[in-house]
Amino acid sequence: MRDRLVSSSTPLLSLRNITKIYPGGIIANRNVSLDIYAGEVLALLGENGAGKTTLVSIAAGIIRPSAGEVLVRGVPVSFNGPRDAMRRGIALIPQNPMLIDNFSVVENLVLVSRLAGKRYSAQSIRERLQEIEERYGLSVNADARVWSLSFGERQKVEIVKALLIGASVVLLDEPTTHLSPIEVEKLINLARRLAEENRGVVFITHRLSEALKVADRIAVMRQGRLVAVLRRDEANVELLLNYMFGKDRLRRFTEIVKQRRAFGKRVGEEEVLSVSNLWVRGPHGEFSVRGASFVVRRSEVLGVAGVAGNGQRELFEALIGIRRPSRGSIRICGADVTRHGSGVRGKLGVGIIPEDRLGWALVPRKSILFNTVLGLYSSPKAPIRLALVDWGKARRIAMEIVGSLEVKTTSINALVDSLSGGNMQRFIVGRELYKSPCLLLAMNPTSGLDVEAAERIRSLLLSEAAKGAGILLVSEDLDELVEVSDRIIVLSRGRIVYEATRPFHLDKIAEAMTVA
Repeated sequence: MRDRLVSSSTPLLSLRNITKIYPGGIIANRNVSLDIYAGEVLALLGENGAGKTTLVSIAAGIIRPSAGEVLVRGVPVSFNGPRDAMRRGIALIPQNPMLIDNFSVVENLVLVSRLAGKRYSAQSIRERLQEIEERYGLSVNADARVWSLSFGERQKVEIVKALLIGASVVLLDEPTTHLSPIEVEKLINLARRLAEENRGVVFITHRLSEALKVADRIAVMRQGRLVAVLRRDEANVELLLNYMFGKDRLRRFTEIVKQRRAFGKRVGEEEVLSVSNLWVRGPHGEFSVRGASFVVRRSEVLGVAGVAGNGQRELFEALIGIRRPSRGSIRICGADVTRHGSGVRGKLGVGIIPEDRLGWALVPRKSILFNTVLGLYSSPKAPIRLALVDWGKARRIAMEIVGSLEVKTTSINALVDSLSGGNMQRFIVGRELYKSPCLLLAMNPTSGLDVEAAERIRSLLLSEAAKGAGILLVSEDLDELVEVSDRIIVLSRGRIVYEATRPFHLDKIAEAMTVA
């Protein structure tokens, strides 16, 4: 399939002259036409805000286009919702899993099967799960409650949903965002296998190496327009970057990278975070963190590596104050915060960049301005006087954050839901850095960001460390950890099994991540 053109047959799915204009005049898609064929993986590239997620959301019936049409096997269709798309064989695996948190995995799968017009019983779904595991190597805990799953595990459930309903078109929106390198490799192999089974696969990614590895064709979007569609053998990294950003912007991005790599700093002596013999239980009562001890000093970036599900999430939740440890201690700037919540951490000058944007970091259906005030509430720099909000100051702060981080929005009064994932992340990072934190706790801060935006965030983190902040960075991107960190610790089954300082040896870190 990878050696031939895919334009000789009727497309499984066609998008014709798609335009989408959101309230407020934001144009997400501009006259986009694209075909998806059976037996191919089409990689879809573009920076954050380029319109990729909007386009696949239209294809999946989640969003209605302002203009243009969708065709399934050459026949025009009109979707009134994702149910209609699923019944036509189109399944979207979203960047942020759309599962019901209080339901078990099997209950979620029963529900989606009914939406797709297939009335599977819980028992028949369990049998299908066994078949899927044997055929594709995808294993999920049928009885686990969704709220207890890591992002990577939820992503697996979303993929299983598509397989369960027998989708002929599978739309993967940033599917590797929360996966470890080993899991990424498995997912790429899975995408290739789905194409070999004569399905059409759309693989949205910001990682050029993934696109070049998985795709038969590569489509590139910029500022809502489709600017290129290339065969895999026509594409290379330099060409794709030029299409994604334009040569002028790419030149500016290159200078940012050079400045960051030339950057040097000295790690201080003062400990801003001290963790001693920490034990933290997971969602099912088992210990997810087992006797962890480490420190973070001023101007130091400590990276935390590990395959998803090895205690990183529970460790992060304990550090930010939303999961209480069973044993051990956490000290921030000398203060024991083991039994205290996030409010105390805020008063001590802690900035928090969580993995989940909506819900953890941002309140949905509220404005950027509201989220600015709420996020700064416990900080000494909050725009609050005598328990009353100084809205004039709050507006100035919100505009400063939006301007300095180049958050693409029509107004600080716009709902945070209207921002793209990358622009949400820019705002969150900008808000937390506004606090001038002594300690910054970050989990996957560049997940789902395009190349330029990710480099911008990493540069900001390093600049903050240069000002004296200690940073604990939990990331599933091993390259990111190696690039940014002064030290790296590896978690495996909740234990710190390896610690390294520069210069790092990737093979040793990767080996430690897979310790049984």
